[in-house]
Amino acid sequence: MDIDKWKNDFPFLRDVWKTIDDFDEDLNNDPNDNEYFVVCKQIIDISKGELEKHKNVCKKLLRNLGHRSKNDKFLTHSSERCNNLNNWIYNSIKKHQIPENIITGCFDDYNVIMKGIEQPTRCFYYSYDKNYIEPINVIKLQNFHDNINIIESTMKNKIEPNYSLCQKYICECVNIYKSTFKEHCSPVNSTNDKIKKTCDILSTFKSSYTTYLYNKDGLRDNIPSLDSEESVPFKICTVEEEKTRRVYASMPGAAQEPGTRTAVGSEPGSTPIVAEQSDNSMPFNTTSVVSAMAAIPPFLALIYKFTPVGTMIRRKNKQSINTFNHLDDEIEKELFYRRLENGSINSSPATYNVGYEPI
Repeated sequence: MDIDKWKNDFPFLRDVWKTIDDFDEDLNNDPNDNEYFVVCKQIIDISKGELEKHKNVCKKLLRNLGHRSKNDKFLTHSSERCNNLNNWIYNSIKKHQIPENIITGCFDDYNVIMKGIEQPTRCFYYSYDKNYIEPINVIKLQNFHDNINIIESTMKNKIEPNYSLCQKYICECVNIYKSTFKEHCSPVNSTNDKIKKTCDILSTFKSSYTTYLYNKDGLRDNIPSLDSEESVPFKICTVEEEKTRRVYASMPGAAQEPGTRTAVGSEPGSTPIVAEQSDNSMPFNTTSVVSAMAAIPPFLALIYKFTPVGTMIRRKNKQSINTFNHLDDEIEKELFYRRLENGSINSSPATYNVGYEPI
């Protein structure tokens, strides 16, 4: 997964790349850096990781999840932001060889604190390698689906500087769809969960592609059909597919299975949309928090007492302010989880015995 190459190839997805760049930004002068370090040290130790090698990604993930900051915005993760966060995580895992236990440890920490403040979890971790047969391809198709409005508007304007690049991007995604569908989804092997989930992604892609692009009169003649065979092959896509084949042929191990071909230059990782929202405003008070935290690992009691999270909880209670009374409408409008059913979260919170110590 080469994010830098994708930035150059698909500049019209600038909002995606900006978000991912923000996720990867260094924690220079971050006021919560020491707190992130303390938690990450325990997570990395339990995960048998290497502190110096893995601490930066761990700390960035805690910051990006937002539950350890004084900013309540983490309560309204949008589905697109969560998808992009998972894309950043996947890229970081591959780039820095991060053990998955460190990632799940960060999400466990997030999950427990959200329960402690009586709020539903707003973002889930998606293990692409465990859930999909072609993770990079799924990520590309999911990005396509998430940004279909940008793609549509770009293709409506032939003088748009990124028009031809967007057209090539469409060709690449269509070729991914066709090759993956032919290889794994015709028919779908319902007994293989990874194949089934991957085919679900193809179905979502087909729906958005057909609705927003191919069924539009002004666009149909400039983009390919999703049919496996066209009477007149779409010229640009034929060129792009040939490039894909040459790249695939040059990859190590490509000749091991002569009868099969995997779409190249993409990874899998997306799922159907599931609505997630809070039904009612929840009273926010110390009694409810303490009750909720009764079964929480000891280190969270220290967090409640000594960290900004605890300070926030106590301050809100003393002032008799229901911090979250006005968030429900915003959350209801904002949160639509496309991949909730594939969220991989450890149901039992990890026990991190965190003690504050000099760094």
